[in-house]
Amino acid sequence: MRIDVHAHYWPASYLDLLVSLGRTDLVSAGRQSDDFTTRLAEMDEAEVDLQILSAVGLNTEVADPEGATAAARHINDVYAEVIDKHPGRFNAFGSVPLHHVDRAVAETDRIFDELGFAGVALPCIVGGRPLDHRDHEPFWTHLAERDAVVYVHPVGSDSVCHPGLDAFGLQFALGSPTQVALAPLRIALSGLSTRHPGLRFVFALCGGTLPYLWHRYERNLRRGIEMSATAAVGGGFFDWIKKLPLDPDDPMGLLRNFWYDTSVQDIPEALRLTRNTVGADRMLLGSDAIFASLTESVRMIKESPDLTAAEKEAVLDHNAARMLALTSSQDV
Repeated sequence: MRIDVHAHYWPASYLDLLVSLGRTDLVSAGRQSDDFTTRLAEMDEAEVDLQILSAVGLNTEVADPEGATAAARHINDVYAEVIDKHPGRFNAFGSVPLHHVDRAVAETDRIFDELGFAGVALPCIVGGRPLDHRDHEPFWTHLAERDAVVYVHPVGSDSVCHPGLDAFGLQFALGSPTQVALAPLRIALSGLSTRHPGLRFVFALCGGTLPYLWHRYERNLRRGIEMSATAAVGGGFFDWIKKLPLDPDDPMGLLRNFWYDTSVQDIPEALRLTRNTVGADRMLLGSDAIFASLTESVRMIKESPDLTAAEKEAVLDHNAARMLALTSSQDV
């Protein structure tokens, strides 16, 4: 079953609602067509059975709790209508206003119990805080009761907190890959994923810069575990490492419990690095449609010189169904 886990639909009604709630950055943003004819034709051409929609990237983070809740409910209801209109072709990772935890918990229940979505979608940063911030723990505890899928996607505008990333599109081209590399590290090293082992985390963009910097960070962890850098930095420099839920023999092992989508058609070499770090069995087809091309995403995997034929088949047709606990005959 071929499933695209990374696709977007930002209808005019959603963007207009966010603008009315104070999002001045979206006044001139493009509104996507409500006609899915072209999207479905491309899915058929790429032999994609199911596409999972998410609004993250233009998320519901506005200051007013009522407004944030209304925005999340609105886009979730729109997605439910799309799913009903095109049976078997779409599902969704629902939006929640995580910066208002009680409201996020309530919308999570609606996402699963009323709307039947595949999971929840979250940005890497919420209200200036990482996902593992202690204030979010009631949300994670509640979500863990469902062994839910959590899709994590960067929001470029959240990167402008770093000096220099507020111009020339750098917040998207460089900031987003950095955000989504940080997220799995924080979730693993904070103990969030070990406290809630049933949660299934999926990260966009092959984990951003994570595969590129994998061995550098692993080396840093090993320096702390082995205390091999004490001559340079002193014995107390790595005291923090004693509190981490790490396997000393495989300090990056927790990151191999996560899943990573392949929405990197402009960097095909990322497939090799992701395969060599987390393994092809943890890679999922992701297109970033309609912001990017589903056709090109599938072609990149099919033509990759860095994946075996069996690995290509797994990434395209098996891994996502396994992650979502679906069979090829299941209704979704």
